[in-house]
Amino acid sequence: MNILKKTENAVGKFSRAVASICLGIVFVLFLLNICTRIPFIKWNPVWIDETIQFFLVWMIFLAAMELVRVGGHFMVDILTDKVHGTLVGRIFRILSTVISLITYGVIFYFGVQLCLRSTASLFTLQFMKKSYFYACIPFSAFFMSLFTLRDVVLAFMDLFTGGRITEKQDAEKAALAAGDEDAQAIAEAAAALAADEAAQKPETDK
Repeated sequence: MNILKKTENAVGKFSRAVASICLGIVFVLFLLNICTRIPFIKWNPVWIDETIQFFLVWMIFLAAMELVRVGGHFMVDILTDKVHGTLVGRIFRILSTVISLITYGVIFYFGVQLCLRSTASLFTLQFMKKSYFYACIPFSAFFMSLFTLRDVVLAFMDLFTGGRITEKQDAEKAALAAGDEDAQAIAEAAAALAADEAAQKPETDK
């Protein structure tokens, strides 16, 4: 398990590093693109737009891959929070992870097909095949599938152990949140909101 965890963390560091590099390149090229629009600058590199698109797409998919790894995607948790730690919640967790795994598997399959069928080159970057552009789809979907497969296994383990996996993960999240000022502010705001709702309930009941 330690080897798997270290490998997962290494993949996470790699995806964050490459996504950050892509973001930096996009930022520099955006500034360059703006500067070349100044009237007295005659240099007009036509390759900038496609290059920005290339690095932007790779950045987005690598970041999405990392969000799947850490469970950081936006989600509607109104229902899941109510059943968190219960048998219903554990069943919902299995269903959601299995559906996610199927989705990422489909994306991976059709992403590979798209890359295999794309033989043309980019318009301004003739040395670069469009398949290099599209490769971010199956690449990220492959790792998303692996991370989601991990979540499926943990979901079944959580069901069979009566919620011990959820308790362990909640403890790990609490430990991480203890050193995160943003997480503490969100938790305090949520507690204040819950207190206000609890205070208003007797009035509405009357």
